[in-house]
Amino acid sequence: MASRLAKIYIVLSGAILVVVGAVGFFRHEMFNLTFPAAHNIFHLASGVVALWAGLRKSANGPRRFGVIFGAIYTFVAVSGFAGMRDLGPIQLDLNTHFNFIHLGVGLLSLAAGLASSRPVVSH
Repeated sequence: MASRLAKIYIVLSGAILVVVGAVGFFRHEMFNLTFPAAHNIFHLASGVVALWAGLRKSANGPRRFGVIFGAIYTFVAVSGFAGMRDLGPIQLDLNTHFNFIHLGVGLLSLAAGLASSRPVVSH
């Protein structure tokens, strides 16, 4: 059951990221947040990889994606809380709202990845 929920989460978050990334190119401000082009590219790329990982037949896809994606987004959130706004010359325009969103997505993704890696015990 945990693997199935993890797969659903990965696919759903991938679809949301693709939509937010694509719409961000046409609407630079959504949900009282400003989305620079680089931020949209990261969302699009993350979303496409999430969809690919979640829709594959392999059980390892959601696990690997959840752990790697979760670690990256959690790291971005922690870096944002520590004061990072941009990635060198790449403008991300991170702020407290983004940091909390990235932290939530990162921790949920880690949980999904770790939940999907639990072996199924049959009696």
